[in-house]
Amino acid sequence: MTPTERRAAERTATRERLTAFYAAFNRVVTGRDGADELAPILEAGVVWTDATTGDRAGRTETGIDAVLENVVLATGQRVGHLQALPERFVDAGERTIVTGAYVGTVDGRAFDVPFAHAFAVRDGRIRRWTAYRDPTLERSVFDA
Repeated sequence: MTPTERRAAERTATRERLTAFYAAFNRVVTGRDGADELAPILEAGVVWTDATTGDRAGRTETGIDAVLENVVLATGQRVGHLQALPERFVDAGERTIVTGAYVGTVDGRAFDVPFAHAFAVRDGRIRRWTAYRDPTLERSVFDA
């Protein structure tokens, strides 16, 4: 396999793994289990960082349990329904950037909040996940 073919195969594998991540994430946040599917996609020392400005800026969670409880499950408790819908995957060398939107309902009101996630994946497992969102739009949804 040439280096170009190897990189193409790695990009495909990473995209498939991240697609599986979003599917499992969506099952967990909607209360349909899935944590047993999500955990193996994450490295034991996974680091999640909220790069959004405002009161949530710079928040970091480390480890599978912390990410599941304080990011995924906590998010699901704030909403009536939520889905993270990835729309575009961009290979950025050592990272993969995913753009999309969180859509759902909170207190009966529909929302659509765009996101960008930067992932570092090693051996098919997410080792770093950085989340970017519009804090003003997010506050208008969750603090209304």
